[in-house]
Amino acid sequence: MVQTVRICMLNADLPVPNVHAQKAPTYGRIFHGLLSAAATQKVPKTIIESSDYDVTRGEYPPSLIEYDAILISGAVDAAYDDVEWIRRLDDFILDVYRNHPRVKIFGSCFGHQLICQSLLKDFGVSVGIDPKGYEIGVKEITLHKRFLETFGKKHQLQEKIRLQFVHHDHVVIPTPNTLPQSWMTLGSTEHCSVQGMYESGRVLTYQGHFEFDRFVNRETVRFFFPAWAPEALDEAMKAVDADDDADVAAAMVLDFFLERGVANKDAPECQMTGGLLTPPYGE
Repeated sequence: MVQTVRICMLNADLPVPNVHAQKAPTYGRIFHGLLSAAATQKVPKTIIESSDYDVTRGEYPPSLIEYDAILISGAVDAAYDDVEWIRRLDDFILDVYRNHPRVKIFGSCFGHQLICQSLLKDFGVSVGIDPKGYEIGVKEITLHKRFLETFGKKHQLQEKIRLQFVHHDHVVIPTPNTLPQSWMTLGSTEHCSVQGMYESGRVLTYQGHFEFDRFVNRETVRFFFPAWAPEALDEAMKAVDADDDADVAAAMVLDFFLERGVANKDAPECQMTGGLLTPPYGE
């Protein structure tokens, strides 16, 4: 039986010019290709369908009836920046989580940080500048025990996974007991202790970029850090030029999208009102 996963790609930035010209016009198209490849390899009767929206320009779907998941890309902006499009996206994430229990939520880098900020701020979770500075290039993530025992056991994950990175903000969790019981951290690197978040059937995030390969990350670093000293740039390029496990990370996201959610088929869908998805009957 053929099944379709329908993804609402919320692009919070555009690829840098060389990537835009040579690889894909949006990050959503890159994600689509990787998830389609994962589906072909793991579950051949699964079809990935997706639509792109530029949330920096206020683009959102008129409703979420047609979608099984939203995916929020990385961005040059920070989750804590006080700008209108980020505030609107923050509210949108919270609204989807509260009012659309069947719609799964995934975010990468900025998307990861904004999701944590939106959904966990009442538990003391925040986003800030990492005092250790930038984490750039391919780094090894050690997956945490609880994540391996829940998500990992179902999907036969190894204890470590390598991804491309380029970030200097991080998610801060005040204490190990801060998170709601249903939430857990994905893993950590030597540089960054919160490499993602997971709530079964609802939310998965990555601090790293499985949508970045050598070319994408190399061009991104060169574009955003042209004033770096040659030695620093050379060190970053060496870190970028390494093998990663993007295919494994993509398969994990696909597995998450295919998880049995907490859908309530009797719950009313929401319509766009004033720029945000809100119940048509009011609250």
